[in-house]
Amino acid sequence: MTILAFSILPALALVLPLLGAACAAAAGERRARLRNWSAVIASGVTLAVAAALLSRVIGSGPVYFNLDFMRLGERFVCGLEVDAVGAFFAFFASVLWFAACLHAFRYMDHEHKRTRFFFFMLLTESATLGVFMVRDFFSLYLFFEAMGLLAYVLVIHSETGRARAAAAKYIGMTVVGGLFLIGGIFLYLGYAGTTAFRPLAESAWLTGSFKVIALLLLVAGFGVKAGMVPLHIWLPDAHPAAPSPASALLSGVMIKAGAYGILRTVLSFLQSPASHEAAGGVAAGHAAEGAAHAVGGLAADVRMLGFAVIWIAVATMFIGMLLALVQSDVKRTLAYSSVSQMGYILFGVGCLGYLGGEGAMGMGGSLYHIINHALFKGCFFLVAGSILFCAHELDMFRLGGLWKRMPLTTIFWCIAALGIMGIPLGNGFVSKTLLHHAILESHHLAEGAHLATAGWVKAAEIMFIITSGGTIGYITKMTYYTFFRRPTQEHAAHLAHVKEAPGWMLLGSGLLAAGVLCNGLFPGLLLGRLIGPAAQAVPGLEAHYVEHLAHTPIYLWSNIKEIFIPLAIGASVFALGAWPDLLGRRRRGPNIFSLRLPRWLGVDFWYLNGARGSLAFLFWGRRTYAPVKEGFVRVSKRAAGGAVSAVRDTIYPSLTSRPVAWVRERALLVYGNLRGELLPRVREYQGDIAVGTLVIAVSLTLFLIMRLL
Repeated sequence: MTILAFSILPALALVLPLLGAACAAAAGERRARLRNWSAVIASGVTLAVAAALLSRVIGSGPVYFNLDFMRLGERFVCGLEVDAVGAFFAFFASVLWFAACLHAFRYMDHEHKRTRFFFFMLLTESATLGVFMVRDFFSLYLFFEAMGLLAYVLVIHSETGRARAAAAKYIGMTVVGGLFLIGGIFLYLGYAGTTAFRPLAESAWLTGSFKVIALLLLVAGFGVKAGMVPLHIWLPDAHPAAPSPASALLSGVMIKAGAYGILRTVLSFLQSPASHEAAGGVAAGHAAEGAAHAVGGLAADVRMLGFAVIWIAVATMFIGMLLALVQSDVKRTLAYSSVSQMGYILFGVGCLGYLGGEGAMGMGGSLYHIINHALFKGCFFLVAGSILFCAHELDMFRLGGLWKRMPLTTIFWCIAALGIMGIPLGNGFVSKTLLHHAILESHHLAEGAHLATAGWVKAAEIMFIITSGGTIGYITKMTYYTFFRRPTQEHAAHLAHVKEAPGWMLLGSGLLAAGVLCNGLFPGLLLGRLIGPAAQAVPGLEAHYVEHLAHTPIYLWSNIKEIFIPLAIGASVFALGAWPDLLGRRRRGPNIFSLRLPRWLGVDFWYLNGARGSLAFLFWGRRTYAPVKEGFVRVSKRAAGGAVSAVRDTIYPSLTSRPVAWVRERALLVYGNLRGELLPRVREYQGDIAVGTLVIAVSLTLFLIMRLL
């Protein structure tokens, strides 16, 4: 049984961004520098608290802090409980938030309603950190939904038609995901006997077959925010519409919250079950026996769950890569790249489930790639913001030659590019090596056990390599056309005025670029001191495999040579699309960088047609039943008029005072009985009614604040 220690650090990490938001709102537009400094200082101090919390949890074990004011009866108290995995996510979320605030210090100068942006940016940080610091699925749901609703203001910030359309799609998918999630949590409660991350020992969550629906709802609910295919449709529109600091947070942190939820769902099968409180040794013995039986029968279920997640991840990474390859807008390319990179993270989670207790390598690869993606994708979006700030353009084919005018920005971009492509000495090489080892271990396990899925696991490895090559292709394309290709005569005059980005912007992107280099040059530092201890703290993972993960050698020839095939694929894809510009010749034949797939191949097409079909079904047959309805209404009106006339002219005059008094007495008697039965019911549920009213009031207040700001 894990012993928890009390600590105020989790609560402090949530309160500091709220205080910063209050200071930013109080400063307003009249004291803009004070407002900007409030955001930077609040996020910086929050980062320091998150670092102290991570050090405390890694060194001494999980900590807790009860939020007694968020109580539902006696059974549920929303409490903060931070283990190594949660502290890991919270720390790197804080790093990216601090870098985004540094970048926004100057970037937001050309935006409107800056106070509103900083206010909701800090509120969203508090909600996001809360997602990583709770101890049960229901508390996670509360913070998860708060994060999604608050981020709506960041997406719609510019208030253009494009931003409004993107925000409408975002909030629609957020609501749908929330409904999936709350449905899955209710089913989890029914099968697991608790909302805690550790199911009860005798629960059907560990033994029953009906948990499949709960799993589908939970994975879909978290997958919406994670950008998982086919639930990713909000992400390519929201990223380009939001300001660049917000795009960095949406891609670098918020979609990781969805991955965190899926990871917690998978880990609920590996956690040591929590036994019911028993009053005697016999009851405890039965609980232990039930737990052993449950764990013994888990292997096949967990393996199939992991197998399903692996192929969801393969579809996500591959489709995201293909769509990124044919974009022209830098931020839209990065948005589809985020979809693809989330596939890598889910790939590690799937390997963790497939390998079960031997899945430390899958978990390590996923956690390492979460760090890496936060660093290099956050750097990409901040650099894209610098380009937009200085060149007022994000179409890569209208740019070019920026390496001469923005040298430091170019260096930071190239460092992030080496990271995401998985080139040795970049951080992506480390995490992709771990993920490749995880899928190799999965295939070895499948072959050794003669599983029917062995061939499919090998196919997943091949798709992993192909996608890595495609990633090199679209990143090389974006880097070449934006920074190194000579600009065309048509756009050269427009780019003549471009200068290096302001210092605040360089500071934010430089901080993340330094993280990319550090994680790539010193992989053992992170593996031994953070990834290994985080995996070791997860019950159910075998210690031998965790130890192997923590001391995995990265820069071996056997690992380095694996990059040659993706490099060949990526170079071939880039050369096939860019050869006319590289050779200075006129293009002949199709341009693979500008291919437009048929609309019916897009997920949006099917979502929109499904919605239209649903509306059409509701009004189906309107022409047929309209005459019948009109005739029925006409006859009803005549019948009602005749009844009223009969009562008024015939029945009412014939009544004496006695029957009228009798009717009055009976009505009062019925009213008294109803009042006697209903009032106790109202008193019984008045707490629930009050909570529901409070939720509605808070929601309306938030929308009112959005309107006023």
